[in-house]
Amino acid sequence: MKMRAFFASKQFNYIFSVLAILAMWAVWLIAYAVVGNDYIVPSFADTMRRLGELLTESFFWRSFGMTLARAVEGWLLAFGCAVVGIALGALSEKFRFFLGPFVAVLRVIPTLAVTLMLLLWSSANTVPVIVTFMMLFPVSYAQLGAAYRAVDVQLLEMADVYGLSRTDRIFRIAVPQMLPALFSQAGPNLSLAIKVAVSAEVLARTYISMGGILADANGTLEIARMFAVTLVLLISGGLIEFALGHLTRITDRWTHARGKEGV
Repeated sequence: MKMRAFFASKQFNYIFSVLAILAMWAVWLIAYAVVGNDYIVPSFADTMRRLGELLTESFFWRSFGMTLARAVEGWLLAFGCAVVGIALGALSEKFRFFLGPFVAVLRVIPTLAVTLMLLLWSSANTVPVIVTFMMLFPVSYAQLGAAYRAVDVQLLEMADVYGLSRTDRIFRIAVPQMLPALFSQAGPNLSLAIKVAVSAEVLARTYISMGGILADANGTLEIARMFAVTLVLLISGGLIEFALGHLTRITDRWTHARGKEGV
């Protein structure tokens, strides 16, 4: 019974995550051994040495902070606009149909084309924020729409019967049911925002940014430095997803507390 419980536990699932990381590391080592060219695939030891050098540079940490700030700004703008769009769409079906084509265009427009066009109209520091917003808004809008449509209609009808105020219906019924789905996507969305922001920074040659460091390393063929920066971004994205993944515990406590109040 203990053995069966262990195999069904989260700890056992974490073992597979560690095995996946080891498998990717093994692929890197094999690729380096097969290719045998540091200008294509750098060695793991050289990459770790360059990583250690990066972590001691103040410019690197400034760049990391600026990139993270741009990603968070674009992500929050996208989420805030999506909240407004869903709220107005819930009040007016005409507005929802009006907004639909804009969301569809933002969903399919190429990131590269957007970045190059924005460089003609905006600065290299602003472009990553705008591109991140444009890429994240359709995603956030779709997630919010799905969460809103998943709200139990029968509970809302009961709220009408018992004469609950609009505020109570929003914060006691709709929001607690929507938050778990939204919080579960917070980590992946922010990781996506970082990826999009870095890509835009590379194209825009943004100064003091992770994308700028990658572009400079690519121009001077410092492949190990590029791999080191990429590792930092991968680890940061993983840590962000893991940390924000625990936000669902807040909604569990809130829903439980609301349930007690209702009782």
